[in-house]
Amino acid sequence: MTSRAELIDAIKKHQLYLSNKPGGERLQARNADLSRIKMSKISLLDAVLPGANFIKAHVRGVNFDFADLFGANFVEADLEGSSFVSADLRGANMARAKLRNANLTRADLRSGVMVVLDEGRETTVKTSTDLTATDLEGSMMWGANLAGTNLSRSSLANSDMSDANLFAVNLEGADLSGCNLTGAKLRNANLKGARLAECRLVGTDLSGANLRNVDLGKVDLGQANIANTIGGGQPSMPLPDDIRGLINAHSEWLTTAGKSGAPLDARGLDLTGMDFSGLDLSAACFDDCILRGALFVDTILAMCSMRGADMHKVRMNGAIMDGVRMAKADCSKSVFQGVKFGGVSQRDKKGVETGSVWRADLSQTNFQDADLRNSHFDQANMTGANMKQANIAGVAFGDTDLAGVELEGANVGSVLNGNIPVYR
Repeated sequence: MTSRAELIDAIKKHQLYLSNKPGGERLQARNADLSRIKMSKISLLDAVLPGANFIKAHVRGVNFDFADLFGANFVEADLEGSSFVSADLRGANMARAKLRNANLTRADLRSGVMVVLDEGRETTVKTSTDLTATDLEGSMMWGANLAGTNLSRSSLANSDMSDANLFAVNLEGADLSGCNLTGAKLRNANLKGARLAECRLVGTDLSGANLRNVDLGKVDLGQANIANTIGGGQPSMPLPDDIRGLINAHSEWLTTAGKSGAPLDARGLDLTGMDFSGLDLSAACFDDCILRGALFVDTILAMCSMRGADMHKVRMNGAIMDGVRMAKADCSKSVFQGVKFGGVSQRDKKGVETGSVWRADLSQTNFQDADLRNSHFDQANMTGANMKQANIAGVAFGDTDLAGVELEGANVGSVLNGNIPVYR
């Protein structure tokens, strides 16, 4: 069956089939081209349409319950109010589709494994279900199986995902405001930068989930399993609304690769004692900031700029500071245990590595009396850095040039490796 006319005729026969009327025939078509088709309030219950093409189709209020839609393509389709109860949507592509108030109860949206013929040989290809930037606001997804599905930047506000299987699902930047996640399984899910305000998380399994940049100010995690979450700890003191707003915009900027949001620019601000632990602040700017006593525990600060910042007594345990720019920063009496001062490989516009590496710039940085135990320096620029009386036990300097570093009073005999200058 190839022509659109034949497909429409088959859909009509399917209606007769569902009504047990003469001439009825169950709709069965592989790779059917239904792109841009307009249908509403009809039933494709139990239809067999693997690999069907519904790109930009307008199919509001259509019944797809129990249908075989394995590997179907619904990119930018308008499916508002449609029903997919117990439908097979494994490997389906529903990116940017409109699924407001749709019913996906018990639908199977796991990855799909397809058999592809290549020069007479059968090979299996695993395809993840794609719901990127999909509008699922108010949808019913109770008990749905979305394990491994990509739901990044999707709108799921006020949807019901109770008891859904969301194992290792990608919800980065998604809007889950007011979502019912009671009993949902979100183990190892990526929720980086997601909005969870007013979510119901009773009995929700969030163990191992990535909660970096999630504003937990209006989230009740008291009855959820948050064991081993990444960046999910409650801050010692909530961030001020204006700073939280900057971080939310920065998270959106990271999630959308710069298409929306804005990079964090806090130049010159007084952020004394604030808790930024567990956040991803890559490429943020803290030049000339007052950060005395601030917390950056397990924070990602890759390519971050902190030049001339007052970082006296900051805590940076476990932070990732690859390519950081900290020239002339005052980090005296600060804690940098287990911090990585590595390099960042440069890439061209196509994402191909150029071969050059952006090294951390720690020139003239003041680490006097700082705790740098077990940190790692990968050829960082340390010209004129001050490490007097610093604790550098277990530090890996590797091939970092330490010729211009002041190390008087530091426990240089306890470093892991590196060429330590001999002072006479």
